[in-house]
Amino acid sequence: MKRYGLWLLSAGLILSACSNDKEKTAADSPVKEEQKKEKQVSILAESKNINLEVSEETLLNLPPGTLMDDLTYEKDIEAIEVTPETDPELLRKMTPKLEELTKEAKDTDSIKKGLVSLLASPHYKDIIEKSNSYKPDFEEPYLPDPTKSEPGEEEKKAAEQAIILLDASSSMLLQADGKVKMDIAKSAVKSFAQTIGQSSDVSLVVYGHKGSEADADKEISCSGVEEVYPMSKYSKKDFHEAVDSFESKGWTPLAGAIQKAAEMSSGYDSSTTIYIVSDGAETCDGDPVQASKNLVKNNSSNTVNIIGFDVDGKAENQLKAVAEAGNGEYLKADSPDELKNTIQYEWLPSAGDLAWAFTLSPSPWEMMDEYEIGEVYPRQLFTAGRREAHRILDAVTIMGDNGWITDEQGSELREWSYERSGQMKDLYMKLHEKNRNTAETESEEIKQRVDEWVEKMKALKKERGDIW
Repeated sequence: MKRYGLWLLSAGLILSACSNDKEKTAADSPVKEEQKKEKQVSILAESKNINLEVSEETLLNLPPGTLMDDLTYEKDIEAIEVTPETDPELLRKMTPKLEELTKEAKDTDSIKKGLVSLLASPHYKDIIEKSNSYKPDFEEPYLPDPTKSEPGEEEKKAAEQAIILLDASSSMLLQADGKVKMDIAKSAVKSFAQTIGQSSDVSLVVYGHKGSEADADKEISCSGVEEVYPMSKYSKKDFHEAVDSFESKGWTPLAGAIQKAAEMSSGYDSSTTIYIVSDGAETCDGDPVQASKNLVKNNSSNTVNIIGFDVDGKAENQLKAVAEAGNGEYLKADSPDELKNTIQYEWLPSAGDLAWAFTLSPSPWEMMDEYEIGEVYPRQLFTAGRREAHRILDAVTIMGDNGWITDEQGSELREWSYERSGQMKDLYMKLHEKNRNTAETESEEIKQRVDEWVEKMKALKKERGDIW
């Protein structure tokens, strides 16, 4: 009896456990079904407001595909040499989502929206915004106003060699009118070099850009005079790179910079004009006045011209003496506008030497460069669109192979994918054309300003009795 009782007790416990398991399974079943339903609804809910039209507006507002979190910008725009292959991991993740979509979707249009919701590129908005922010990088020509010169004033010929000395000492990190003085000076020097570079070989020497303003760095800073653009014909790209290759840091070896220019000019057969842009006096114990005298002593036709940019009285006195010793002139600029105007009206060749100014309009080669730059982001859009189209085609293949869609639906979805890719190409061409027009419009505006200046100069010279 005792054994029989134990058997009954064990049987009862087993039956009770089985009953509890059935009840738990029955209770869990609606929860799982509800969770599954929520997952299915979520795909359609996210795709409900998808606009299948391809345009700037729709792509700017298109949510990233929910399965595309791992797609980097660099990978999405990578040039396509052959048919792109969808990442196997993405294929694995999309398969159950596609099954859910086809079970829930009632028509082919719903499937299209669901596919876009799952697989759309996450980078369309970024690409289009970058494309729309395109601005041509044409250099603004400096066109001096010929009325600034008095009739009968002796016209000065540009030197065959021009050396620009640019002060990059730590004081150039200070601001003038809310802008860093070094940035202002660099911008002005870039434009100035473009102009004098049409009639002279150009060199850029920078000083004060080594070490720091600390006493411990004085020696390295004061010895740091460097020719960053070797004497040669002007090249916009190379000259700009040279100007952008250094920052303001240390002391002011003005005498050392003039001595460097003197050493350079000693090897030239013709005259050399030195143009110095500085905001302060010598701080490296040198004698810039004597250095200027030595430069002229080597060749009496050499000259030293200086613009004192936002300088105090003491520095101005020294810079004036340096210019005087170098048979040149000292000019003062207390603001960014004054610096630009001083360079524009005082340091440029005469009206006769500027007769070539029409060449400052963008050249065909510059236009070609701008066309290519303006195409970069539109082409990225086209590439991202092609990758998306292939993801959709792979998705259609998966759905067809598993029998989740009919053959008729498969054909319709494939045709739609090709059409969508074609619309991406049309948009790419539209954006590129818009950027081309932007470049052409700005080029034409520059050309018009140059032409107007040339006509004004012709009229002035006619008034003065000069032969054009």
